[in-house]
Amino acid sequence: MNTARRSISLAASVVLAVASLALAAPKAEASGKYVSIAGQVRKIDSKQRTLLVADRSTEKLYLVNMPEGASLKITWGRYMRMAEPSFENVFNKDRVEIRCYRSDSEHLAQLEDGRNAIKLTAASGK
Repeated sequence: MNTARRSISLAASVVLAVASLALAAPKAEASGKYVSIAGQVRKIDSKQRTLLVADRSTEKLYLVNMPEGASLKITWGRYMRMAEPSFENVFNKDRVEIRCYRSDSEHLAQLEDGRNAIKLTAASGK
């Protein structure tokens, strides 16, 4: 009788441990919601509030829409020591890191010189 109780309680504790691990695992939707890009600013369009960013590690170009209140980090440039720089503090050839929303499919934008860029929207907050 005692062995039956012990085996039942052991089995119950194993089931609870596995269930708690499954609930604590990161969800696929939440982990893939954002993408972080880092690169050098090539062009700034103040009227449309967009930045053309060349990725450091690949040859990709990103056309990032910067809505009001969107956050970015300047890793190299005039305002790199600023705690929370805004769109107005970015200059050409600054290196930036921007957290953007990941869309279901990548949207390509055709630039004036014929190159293609991946179109993203910057996320608000940290």
